[in-house]
Amino acid sequence: MKKAIQSSLWVGVVVLFAGTWAAAATSVTLTGPPPGYSYDGIYVSPYYATVGGVTNVPVVCDDFGDNSTLSTWNATVTPFTSISPTNTSWSLAGKSLTQYDAVAWLTLQVLQQTPGTTGQIIYSFADWALFDPSGVASYLTKNPVSTGTLTSAALCNDIFGSGAYSAGVCNAAGGGLIAAAYAAGVPAGIGNMVIISPDSGTSICKAETGCVAQEFIAFVPEGGAALAYLVLAGLCCFGAIFLRSRRQTTVPAA
Repeated sequence: MKKAIQSSLWVGVVVLFAGTWAAAATSVTLTGPPPGYSYDGIYVSPYYATVGGVTNVPVVCDDFGDNSTLSTWNATVTPFTSISPTNTSWSLAGKSLTQYDAVAWLTLQVLQQTPGTTGQIIYSFADWALFDPSGVASYLTKNPVSTGTLTSAALCNDIFGSGAYSAGVCNAAGGGLIAAAYAAGVPAGIGNMVIISPDSGTSICKAETGCVAQEFIAFVPEGGAALAYLVLAGLCCFGAIFLRSRRQTTVPAA
């Protein structure tokens, strides 16, 4: 075990001084969402994880179809700048770098919202809808919220554009926040962004094919020292919890 750890550290040193990040495998341990982070039976981002002894790290989910639990699994961590057609869950599902740019912009919006607010809910659902518009639209149609500060109709229109919700049906149109995310292009401030894709055996699991967990996005701390620590620890990034319960409305305390 000691030799294995020493070998991993040397690999980290080589990667670090090469000045280039490559996809790296790591263990993901989920802790949970704060109380109140739910809407219509779904916990919204950000979630939190403990990474190499660093606790309460915010992470954002970009996968609406798979599920995660409070558990540990293996994942492949890929820097945003190194995304290829084969090294993330959604790229394996045929999604493009342009779509990842849009997801990165939405992820930044999620993290900038005040925790537990309507804005956080809206941007979380928009983040999911970027890669899976039909899945989000279908959920809002089948599980309508007709009262309160944010109805399903309003949420649908925010995500897909004015008029997307019509006659009780949410239509996956291309306006709203989806259009805004594409128009934003490559957002500033993503140099330390990483993608956490769940592994299936010895390879990355293709998104929404029954993966052990969702794909997540996180940002390593700014600064070379923090970055070096994460690389050398073999934990450049980390996963989080979606804890999706289709109709559960009570969020347990983390």
